[in-house]
Amino acid sequence: MRGAEADSEGREGEASASGPGSPGSTSTAPPNPTPTPTSTATSTPTATPTSAATPTPTPASTPAPPAFHLPAFGLAVLAMLGAPAALALVSALLDRAGAGPDLAFRLSLVAGALTAAALGALAGAVGRRVAFFEISAAGALLVAALLVGGVLLAPGLRSGTLPIGAWEQQGKLVLVLGLLLVAGAITTAAFVGSSLGFLLYGGGRFDASLSYELFVARAHLQLAPRTLLGLFLVVVTGLLPGLLLAMGISFVRALQERRAQAARLPFWRPRMPATLLMTLISIGGVAIGVWALTVVLSVMSGFEADLKSKILGARSHGVVLKYGDNDFTEWREVRDRVLSVPGIAGATPFVYSEVMLSADRQLAGAILEGVDPATVGTVLDLARNVRQGDLAWLDHPERIPLPRGTGGAEAPPARAEVLPGLVIGQELARSLRVFVGDVVNVISPLGDLGPAGPQPRSRAFRVAAIFYCGMYEYDSKFAYLGLADAQRFLATGDSVTGLELRVKDLDSARPVVRRVLAHLEGYPYRVKDWGELNRNLFAALNMEKVVMAVILGFIVLVASFTIVATLVMQVLDKRREIAVLRSMGAGTPSIMKIFVAEGLGIGAIGTAFGLLLGFGTCLFIDKVGIPLDPEVYYISNLPVRLSGVEFLLVALLSLAISYLATLYPATKAARLEPVEGLRGE
Repeated sequence: MRGAEADSEGREGEASASGPGSPGSTSTAPPNPTPTPTSTATSTPTATPTSAATPTPTPASTPAPPAFHLPAFGLAVLAMLGAPAALALVSALLDRAGAGPDLAFRLSLVAGALTAAALGALAGAVGRRVAFFEISAAGALLVAALLVGGVLLAPGLRSGTLPIGAWEQQGKLVLVLGLLLVAGAITTAAFVGSSLGFLLYGGGRFDASLSYELFVARAHLQLAPRTLLGLFLVVVTGLLPGLLLAMGISFVRALQERRAQAARLPFWRPRMPATLLMTLISIGGVAIGVWALTVVLSVMSGFEADLKSKILGARSHGVVLKYGDNDFTEWREVRDRVLSVPGIAGATPFVYSEVMLSADRQLAGAILEGVDPATVGTVLDLARNVRQGDLAWLDHPERIPLPRGTGGAEAPPARAEVLPGLVIGQELARSLRVFVGDVVNVISPLGDLGPAGPQPRSRAFRVAAIFYCGMYEYDSKFAYLGLADAQRFLATGDSVTGLELRVKDLDSARPVVRRVLAHLEGYPYRVKDWGELNRNLFAALNMEKVVMAVILGFIVLVASFTIVATLVMQVLDKRREIAVLRSMGAGTPSIMKIFVAEGLGIGAIGTAFGLLLGFGTCLFIDKVGIPLDPEVYYISNLPVRLSGVEFLLVALLSLAISYLATLYPATKAARLEPVEGLRGE
């Protein structure tokens, strides 16, 4: 009866609301055998009394957002085009300013990444979405453009600061991998910027507040300081000791529980939630990945620094050359002008030629360089690298000690001819089986023209010193003569090949040698710095370091999968809380911020642990040392170099991967409807 009365009252209310009066009228309609709703239904068959009384539009009237937002795609394409343009522009400006090739390339990469991130953030704000499909499509276009353009234009870019030419010289595979790496970095930067733009402007207005979201995220993680300290000790001591310790603690608690049960006493054994366990595993995975990456990069940087010091100790920081053949006779005046340039620490003339050395039946190819013993010490570390003999004996060959005879007695001085001195490397001396005082024949293919054609030039020299610089290529190939002896032997007259330079600041070698060229007024002179002289070697070292960083970065990438799994478990476990927040008015960006903060918290803690462990390991290697066989590696200990820039890059890489790992679970949590979360309540 009550249901019938309520139904009757509801129908009377609908009839009164659909009458000729205002929709908000509460007056009772007079009795009418032909009610107004009937006429209304007759005139408009599709309309219902409810729709006539409620002016609110139905959900079907709200247009669904498009699956592919064209303005966001246009901004994504602009990001893909603007990042390489910014990279090339900054690289050209830094090259014009005289910055080093490594510094110019790194700063240009930063400029390109920031450009892509800024335009990606604009795409996310305009489209009010993460713009995953739009940026993926634009990234595919960028990959195609870089591969086609890079392969076709790489030979013409060998002289620039960008390493595309150096990659092309190492093979097509290295070029393709390098271009793919650049395209992936630009696309990732744009995607990060797009997601940040949506988080900050997804609600239709700029909202950078995080206090409430951080409070909720901290409550979800439940990371106590004691728990983090235990995890850090487990990571430091290693996985196996940590597991053994955990098993020991669990065994002790099991014994206590059994004793309590035997005595019929209450006993509470704390249980670790599954989400907390997954969180700790994620933190440990990120820490181990960052630890390995920092240690390997520091060791590789140590090898690179050791190699660079040996190369630049045995060779010059730059050279001044002249176009033409044997036409550099005014080198004394040029040297004085070069020394007046700010930043130049020393300059010395040199004569360069390829020769062959012979001693008894031993033969070896070598590079002969004539140097001035009086000024070579201002440029090269040749005098400090001498292990046997004396570099000054090049100017005083009569002081060179004579070899001992088979019986141990020295040969009579009257029978020994005074020969010009020769300085050779330790490995070259071993291959020729000679010592200080032995005679070595030097043979040059650039000889005189005889009746039968060109004849090689040969002359005997006496070994004045044996040097060791730590580079096998130099110790086994280089031989030094006095400048005057080299000019006479090679018949160059008073001409030299060029001037070797030493700068005060190694990193500013390029701008300094360019100032030298400007001071010499350009043609017919030309200059080269150490980066250009050893371009292929250092480009290969940088590529090796990048490839190693990418390979070890997969450890952090695998750890990010555990972050995804942890956050997915958090979403499933907190469905009711998410529904309550949504019903209280929390928007999609706000829900996403909570889970992004949780993932970034996991990544930040793991990154901090990894950086501390990497720093401690590098200090241990540097102070204690790991011995190596100097006969094999040419170094006595494993080198390591702590670089704040590399540690910072590793931290940013780890945080970026952790941030990207949070987007999928955060998106799933933000799409959860309140009805679905509260359905079982």
